[in-house]
Amino acid sequence: MIDPELSSTPYQGAMSKPAPRGPACDYPTAWQVNMSETIATSPVSSQTRWAAVSCIVIASIASALHVGKATIAIPWLQQEFDASMALLSWVMSAFPMVGVFGGIIAGVLVRNWGDRRLLLLGLLILGIASIAGAQAPSFAWLLGTRFIEGLGFMIVVVAAPALLNRVTSEDRHNMVFGLWSTFMAGGIALSMLFGPMLGGWRGNWYLTGGLVLAAALSLSVFVKQDKGIPQESSGQRLLPALRQVLGAWSTHALALGFTSYNILFFALMAFLPSFLMQRLGISVAAAGLISAAIVAANILGNLGAGRLLSQGLRPGWLVAATAAAMGCMGAGIFLDDMPATLVVVLCFAFSAVAGIMPATILATAPATAPIPSLAPLSIGWVVQGNYLGQVLGPLLIGTVVGAGGWSAAILLMLVVAIAGVALGLAFDRLDSAQKRER
Repeated sequence: MIDPELSSTPYQGAMSKPAPRGPACDYPTAWQVNMSETIATSPVSSQTRWAAVSCIVIASIASALHVGKATIAIPWLQQEFDASMALLSWVMSAFPMVGVFGGIIAGVLVRNWGDRRLLLLGLLILGIASIAGAQAPSFAWLLGTRFIEGLGFMIVVVAAPALLNRVTSEDRHNMVFGLWSTFMAGGIALSMLFGPMLGGWRGNWYLTGGLVLAAALSLSVFVKQDKGIPQESSGQRLLPALRQVLGAWSTHALALGFTSYNILFFALMAFLPSFLMQRLGISVAAAGLISAAIVAANILGNLGAGRLLSQGLRPGWLVAATAAAMGCMGAGIFLDDMPATLVVVLCFAFSAVAGIMPATILATAPATAPIPSLAPLSIGWVVQGNYLGQVLGPLLIGTVVGAGGWSAAILLMLVVAIAGVALGLAFDRLDSAQKRER
């Protein structure tokens, strides 16, 4: 049941146009509930605003640099602060820990304040916190700024797709979201490639902070707030809105599918340099270079997803097929008797195929909302599932490998992959049922 008050509330940014239609995103009836007022008061993007799309993608990549910079900085931080590896791991874990609890809150803020405003705020928080962290006199100071960075990054990840959806025409939706979803792999790979060249972690913090602030400036210039989009929304409707979003089972399936993806992906990528050093007998520098290339291969899947969706493949089936492929290849990677060369080939294939899933999920998430005005909350909930997987992945693989060696990770890969397949198929059924009901 859709709340009549909510259905007449125009959406402040993320879905100011009707939901995307096409062979892969056929949602025409799902968005026809009291839409006359929404369409009348919110501008519809008849064509893709490529300058705005470019700014959003660049800003997202600049934000993802802050994820990868922590991995490169660990040796420098250990030397300067004499901290244990357990304590240093929080420099990396701060980002996903914030997102596990704050994704849907960020969605509420985007809905109430507007997507462009929140994206700018997230970029400013991220940049200022990074520059403040570069001046850290103690490890506690640095860790505190990392949590603030995580807050800014979480806002960016929720607001960016909302704004992107508003400035993209229906016929370019899948392609643009496939392009945008490359930001995480692109940012991490760039950090791994260029971070060691900066001569120390403080220079890395200053540079990435400056880049994200420059991206915010570019966004403020080239992405103007659309006229007719209200900047504030009544907080009195928040609880009914949350009930409607949390009552959409297709959104839950998509969020948990994102969790399964990140468990599989980060179970391999979190310790990939160490794994390659042991299996291949190579140096730290060589392992870092190969790892960066493997992470970058994820971009191929991101871009391919947009193509596959545009050709009519159903999102649920794409999620299921990708999870199955990741499980099989991940199990092969951790086989003890697998030739070293084939292990590297499988790592590249694993990363490339895996990229299909996040692009598919992020392109589909806005349309799972019961009505357009609730799209930011649905995106926030799905992103929360993403962060949950980022927390669980390294934790689970560390526990399993510590107990039974690298080969013990095979069972983890297969179990999580089966769960991902089930969630993809469940989403397909739930999504079809929602369309019929509407």
